[in-house]
Amino acid sequence: RDLAERITQLDGVTFWTGSQLLLDEDENGDWHGTAVPIIMGENERLGGMLLVRRKPFSEMDAYLLNLAEDHIDSAVIQGYAYYDQQQRLKELETIYKIDHIRDQDLTFDEMLNAVLHELEEIIAAEISYIMLYDQSGQRLEMRAATRQDLFQMSPHVQKVYEIADHALHDGRLVCHNDLEGTLRSVMCLPLILNEHVIGVLGVANGGGMGFHQDDQRLLSAIGSQMDTAIFESLEQRHLKQVLGRSVDPRVMEKLLAQSDAGFLEGRRARLTVLYADVRGSTSLAERTEPERLVQFINSYLEAMTKIILEFNGTLDKFVGDEVMALFGAPFPLEDHALRAVQVGLAMQSAHEAVLRDWIAQGGDNAPIGVGIATGELIVGEMGSAQRTDYTAIGKAANLGARICSAAQGGQVLICADTYALIRDQIVATPIHGMEFKGVAGLATVYEVTAVK
Repeated sequence: RDLAERITQLDGVTFWTGSQLLLDEDENGDWHGTAVPIIMGENERLGGMLLVRRKPFSEMDAYLLNLAEDHIDSAVIQGYAYYDQQQRLKELETIYKIDHIRDQDLTFDEMLNAVLHELEEIIAAEISYIMLYDQSGQRLEMRAATRQDLFQMSPHVQKVYEIADHALHDGRLVCHNDLEGTLRSVMCLPLILNEHVIGVLGVANGGGMGFHQDDQRLLSAIGSQMDTAIFESLEQRHLKQVLGRSVDPRVMEKLLAQSDAGFLEGRRARLTVLYADVRGSTSLAERTEPERLVQFINSYLEAMTKIILEFNGTLDKFVGDEVMALFGAPFPLEDHALRAVQVGLAMQSAHEAVLRDWIAQGGDNAPIGVGIATGELIVGEMGSAQRTDYTAIGKAANLGARICSAAQGGQVLICADTYALIRDQIVATPIHGMEFKGVAGLATVYEVTAVK
């Protein structure tokens, strides 16, 4: 290396004797060398070449070496270019393969395992793994690995977690090729998207073969696809978890196509909220067999849910026999008030059919009342780490619940704000002097009997 450094600083072919070759004194007189710096263009120093022999070199040898150097520098540059081109091609092939896996109709775990097996083929790793944060976002979990048997051994698990923490702390790829024990080489890359750290992607080898700069580039290329794929899958799973049973499948497809769950974080929106519940359900529960009552309530809730989804409403929640629905969230609806009223009327008609079957089986009459209110609400995902709901809070939500409690069996009552939006589209009768908890003064509500 000392000689190589000296050669790269030369300006042309130079003859060296034994002492200049840094040989032992007893060998100095026996050896001759020719040092040839490899220079491209004016002064792009690529390296050096050294020829050593016992016979002295001639001027003709120097001429031939100069001639050779003129071709070597071009060959080195072309070699670099070809190598870089091959590496870029390999990176593109890698990205294509990972992208192809992502586009297949695989479950989340199947996708992770497929990527890991592809990763081992590309980088020549003995083990590959993916660690993701749990739902709390506080703890890394081993989500997929090609050698689960190895990771079950505590020394290896501890080492992998330490390197993962190192990569996450530095926010960059880390590579260790000098580890002691069964795992000699570990390379780990943080998976980060939109400033959200979602986990790490890593490979490991137990033999003497370490990971080089080219392997690091390939892992980074794979990671650039994986973080997007994982993040999108996690977001989609999150959306399905929060709204899967609350919106129509066609609405869910539109939500998934957006690939942005930001609306779950909360926003203010003017929308309409609907409540419906069974009149006299408490006394009904006291005089009805539990199995029969559950069957009746389930039939009623199923019919109500079907209508809500048919009108692109969002099923907020069930509270016993009470149904809460939103219109205008998560997707805005210009006619949210009208849709809510249409749903309320359709609910009354559908419940009549449920009641006929229930009464025919000996059940007591149990009509429903519907209350509807419009106003500015805050909508978003609310709850704890164990359970969340997509719901709305605000004065209009409270008013809708109060109106529902005041509605008689068979009635659809709406607040004044809802009526103001659709007064020309419905047939409604005002009811004056209503008093609601939390609402100052007397209020006017409207009983809707039809849509024009």
